[in-house]
Amino acid sequence: MTLLRTDDAELYYELHGDGPPLVLIHGASGTHLAWWQQVAELRHHFSCLIYDLRGYGRSRALGQLDPADGEAHVRDLAALIAHTGLNSAPLNLMGASLGSAPALRYAADHPEQVGHLVLCCGPGCVSTPRLDQGWTERIERMQARYRQVGATESPLPPGVPRVRSEGEKERFAAAYHRYGPVGEAMHLDFPALTFLYAEIMASAGGPPTPATFPVFTRRPVVANDAKALAFPVLVVGGTDDPLFAADELREVASLFPAGRCELFRGAGHLAYYERPRRFNDLVKAFLLS
Repeated sequence: MTLLRTDDAELYYELHGDGPPLVLIHGASGTHLAWWQQVAELRHHFSCLIYDLRGYGRSRALGQLDPADGEAHVRDLAALIAHTGLNSAPLNLMGASLGSAPALRYAADHPEQVGHLVLCCGPGCVSTPRLDQGWTERIERMQARYRQVGATESPLPPGVPRVRSEGEKERFAAAYHRYGPVGEAMHLDFPALTFLYAEIMASAGGPPTPATFPVFTRRPVVANDAKALAFPVLVVGGTDDPLFAADELREVASLFPAGRCELFRGAGHLAYYERPRRFNDLVKAFLLS
């Protein structure tokens, strides 16, 4: 395994391809594997760095893991960028859901390094009255999902066979839950891809998602901060995302001088995974512009 050991973590990472640097940061339900449909193509155009956040997959904290410590994720990101030498050219950052927070926080702290920023299915660490109000509902609904998943074998949709191995019941149930990462259209139209994402979730081994929510809010980027960031920002999401509503993502994009928002109709919380062809074409055009 390719590991970077820091003072307080061991970080698993992979570097693929050649070209301008692109760092891809996964969300709270996945690992570096969540980006398999992107890296397989984007490695022909970019130097792609993928890694497991600490506490997920093959990465681990050397002390006690604090899933709410967003600064630890930013330090890990900085260490990997320096270790791989990707800070020698304009840096492209792309974060999904939870990964959007360290992506934006690093970009805001080092704007001189950044070429482009992509926030996928997440607001980064942006704070606005609309987003701040939404966190109460997000926490309540996510906690309700965990109670429901834990109380029964699984609230799987009709037609999805039950999971019989005890250790994986919760992860599969969460993947298919109506307040989970997989959109309804995806598990109906692409059952194999949905099954694969549930397997990625089962292998992630991360902390309960509600425990990670402070990563988004502890050191926020407010409207005036965003106005000072000149690099282009692309916000991508799904119209059926149960976690971050379309109007919230549009608002995030509007805060940046060179911000834009693209929403994929019918996609849930995994727009990049559910619509890989459209997403990859969009990202290539954006990063190479």
